[in-house]
Amino acid sequence: MTIDVKTLAYVNFYAAMGTLEKYVEYDAGARELAKGQNLNVRFKVAGGGPDGVLIFEEGKVKALPYEKDMKTDIVLICKNPDQFNKVVEGKAMPIPVKGLFKTLSFMGNPKTPFMVLTDNMAKIMRQKEFNNPQERELSTKLAFYAMVAGIAEVGNHDPIARYAMKRVLDGEMVLGIRDVCYATLIKTGGSGDQAKLTCIRQKGTNGRAFMTFDSIDTAKGLIDGELDAMACISSGKLETRGHMLMLDNVNKILNIVPKYLA
Repeated sequence: MTIDVKTLAYVNFYAAMGTLEKYVEYDAGARELAKGQNLNVRFKVAGGGPDGVLIFEEGKVKALPYEKDMKTDIVLICKNPDQFNKVVEGKAMPIPVKGLFKTLSFMGNPKTPFMVLTDNMAKIMRQKEFNNPQERELSTKLAFYAMVAGIAEVGNHDPIARYAMKRVLDGEMVLGIRDVCYATLIKTGGSGDQAKLTCIRQKGTNGRAFMTFDSIDTAKGLIDGELDAMACISSGKLETRGHMLMLDNVNKILNIVPKYLA
């Protein structure tokens, strides 16, 4: 399947960079690195790409859409989604139009805190061999959050996935690894052009549909493509309940997500 560069840009910002929110929450070393930042960095991607702000505050990180009058310390411009994707891959640099010297200390070389954070997080999520169960759990939880956020961004922007996204009923769908971590997809806008999926990295309280992995092992196996979803549902390792049509259409989007998070 062809990768849509605009969709990839949204996935890179909100699903990949956005998962820094949970990385600094779970990992003390990452949190200490983030504490040294305390700034708002706007990534403005022309050509229909994301216009978002990465907020660092007291060791916490949040990726949000830019809104008028939002405080920014650094503004970075990319001429198109392809350039932004290359920035994420470390193959290009954005154009700083605000905060030049802060940009250099933020992402000017591989040893700056931001570059270390994103590189370490990517390595953890892609890790295949682990020294202990804690490493495996952290890797799985981060990959889980990136996957759920990826469903939202792929559903909103991928030309094929958007058809399935519009058929998702308005309301909340809660996804989780039982007793470990949860995230929620919120659908708004009906089936029209305003239809949208939003991911929040916490458990919703008004779910219409639910998808729950029974363990870290099951979640890891499915995320890595080593287990079959239907087989896990049949064996009870993946519980689905609630509105089945909602689950069916979200699963159609989920099938497209791995090519964007590879």
